[in-house]
Amino acid sequence: MKHTVLFAASAVTLLLGARLACAQPAPLSFDAIDKNKDGVLTKDEVVAFFEARRAAGGGAGAGGPPGGGGPPDPAQIFARWDTNGDGKVTKAEFDARPRPGGAGGGQGPPRQQ
Repeated sequence: MKHTVLFAASAVTLLLGARLACAQPAPLSFDAIDKNKDGVLTKDEVVAFFEARRAAGGGAGAGGPPGGGGPPDPAQIFARWDTNGDGKVTKAEFDARPRPGGAGGGQGPPRQQ
């Protein structure tokens, strides 16, 4: 009897853990978004990444609107990341991007006009 209860408890724990792990989107990775591996992110790459992530059920990830008012617009995410407004996001801009809760990066350098 003890073995059955232990087995059932273990199975429930594993299933809940797997479900929680699936609910968490993977952290953003510059290399995962940079599909053509040219060292910069284009608007098309960022939009395609977030649309694919949304279609896979992973949510839109970091960069959403404050207060969680729905999925963020990938084009708006790109505009926030492209701090110098040159139409591409460098690795430095990506690393300095704003993050939920202020974790790492901060606001990045000011946008140049």
